[in-house]
Amino acid sequence: MTVWEIPLRADARTEDLLGGDDVLALVRALHTGTQIFSSSRMSTVMGMPLVRVDPTRVRPASPDGAEGMLTILRTLVCPWTEEQPEPRLRGFLQRDPDRLRLYLDRGEDPDVAAAADVRTSGALTALLAALPSLIEETEGPPEGDPHCSRLVDLTSW
Repeated sequence: MTVWEIPLRADARTEDLLGGDDVLALVRALHTGTQIFSSSRMSTVMGMPLVRVDPTRVRPASPDGAEGMLTILRTLVCPWTEEQPEPRLRGFLQRDPDRLRLYLDRGEDPDVAAAADVRTSGALTALLAALPSLIEETEGPPEGDPHCSRLVDLTSW
């Protein structure tokens, strides 16, 4: 276990603060590959190594497909509103590293009514906001998938 001390100001000369996405990109980079830190930036806290990170010296890492998939699933299952999302997520199937099939239903119809294929590396915020209206655009029953009555391909959306 390692403790990372990341200042919220990347540059002490400016008033700009790092955002949540910036900090996550730094943590992603710190957990990728071998990192070498000078002993002046290292100490211990509660028996764990403490590394004082200089954000100007760490190149932030981009999110991967798994992070996009978790964002989609987390948003559909635990939205930031008190109301339950419509349509509801009933299940999912990872088709390949950048493609996810979402199985969705409506509250009044508990049968799985539609499936939507989405890219995990696409514009997730826009897709998730538009998903309720997009799944109404039926493309017919999917071949070889007994879990839904229709499929919408949103991978190029």
